[in-house]
Amino acid sequence: MEGLKIKPQGSCMWDAASLGEIMLRLDPGDGRIHTTRKFDVWEGGGEYNVVRGLRRCFGLKTTAVTAFADNPVGRLVEDFMLQGGVDTSHIHWAEFDGIGRSVTDSTSSSAVTVAAARVRAPTADSPQFRSSSPE
Repeated sequence: MEGLKIKPQGSCMWDAASLGEIMLRLDPGDGRIHTTRKFDVWEGGGEYNVVRGLRRCFGLKTTAVTAFADNPVGRLVEDFMLQGGVDTSHIHWAEFDGIGRSVTDSTSSSAVTVAAARVRAPTADSPQFRSSSPE
């Protein structure tokens, strides 16, 4: 059995990449969620927090592979990523139709978290999965 072969650092574009959703955390500060009228907003998500920390603390080159709705909420999360020094070139921008048929900005009242975007996964009926050859 051969050992793990790791590429030299100089041959890699990124030191670390995160995969998955990045969320907005709505923080009521000292107030209570059900009575507050304003929130501080922070970006977050398990994998994303790691690459942001590696960038900010250790100066590593990091990126995030994710998808956002192309609307003000998605652009807000992109701005937070840029402030944290995380590369944004691997964001898939999904067209937002205004009502969430293909992309939704979803909320979770128990965690008071807003997911920046959920792009619906393609199904077997999606054009990219249809066979181009006759059956």
